[in-house]
Amino acid sequence: MRRRSLILLAAAAAFGLAASGDGVQAQTYPSKPLTLVVPFPAGSTTDLVGRILASKLSDALGQQVIVENRGGAGGGIGTEAVARAAPDGYTLLLGTIGTHAINVSVYPNLNYDPIADFTPIIQFGTAPNVLVVPPSLPVKSLRELIDYAKARPGETNFGSSGIGTSNHLSGALFSAREDLKSTHVPYRGGAQAITDLLRGEITFMFYHYLPLLGHIREGKLRALAVTGAKRIDALPDVPTMAQAGISDFVVSAWFGVYTPAKTPPEIAKKLHSTISKIIDTPEVRESLIAQGIDPENGTPDDLVALMKSEIARWAKAVEMSGARLPAK
Repeated sequence: MRRRSLILLAAAAAFGLAASGDGVQAQTYPSKPLTLVVPFPAGSTTDLVGRILASKLSDALGQQVIVENRGGAGGGIGTEAVARAAPDGYTLLLGTIGTHAINVSVYPNLNYDPIADFTPIIQFGTAPNVLVVPPSLPVKSLRELIDYAKARPGETNFGSSGIGTSNHLSGALFSAREDLKSTHVPYRGGAQAITDLLRGEITFMFYHYLPLLGHIREGKLRALAVTGAKRIDALPDVPTMAQAGISDFVVSAWFGVYTPAKTPPEIAKKLHSTISKIIDTPEVRESLIAQGIDPENGTPDDLVALMKSEIARWAKAVEMSGARLPAK
């Protein structure tokens, strides 16, 4: 009995020391600069969101938060790097609908698990896409685009900022549902895709509306529909996909903050609390809205629920559209 009691006391003491250690670690965190990995190129919408977050997080934590752009493979390269990083709270990821919902169905050799390999911190915002065409294309409505493409099977195409992005899947799903036989043209980012769209080398594209807004207002691009559940204030005359004639076609890109799996709970809680307060500040909300982002806030469980529902949803969309890449 005495030996058993000593063992129990030793175990309790060890647990207490471990718990105390976690608490001390959280109290001293952060004691050095942090890295926020943005898995897309500089200048992308995700990058703009990441820089807003990094700036305010630096002020709130008292340590510099360095933005590191690691693009490629639909955001998979940077996302995998964070999954393999030390779970100490010093490497963060600005994940997206692509990295944490779509890629798992598009890439057969994905080297990370969007749920098991990460500690979810918080959802940061959502952003609808807009369907645009060059003004040289003789279409002025969604129905006219469908009729135009159907009359030219295999002759039309659509651009995207990369395989597995929400704008890629929007285009693929649209083409599959309407049987358009349009070819996907992926780019390494949205900038070059927009350039080719302006030149008339792309028939149509779904993309976040903010980088397109100036071109639309100047008449260099024509907006046919938005993919959100409601119209965009900046484009009040552009209908939703449902209003334009295609029901059940609501696609909003979203952003979430993650750390590697097994990040100490107290550090994860501190990050969540800090970022939640940042999102709720009028300055950040106004900055996000100015970038075409609807601010979001919630719990880590909310983010997990969103991922699970979106993974299931996009698995069906990828299967329907045939967007899954072949295994290597």
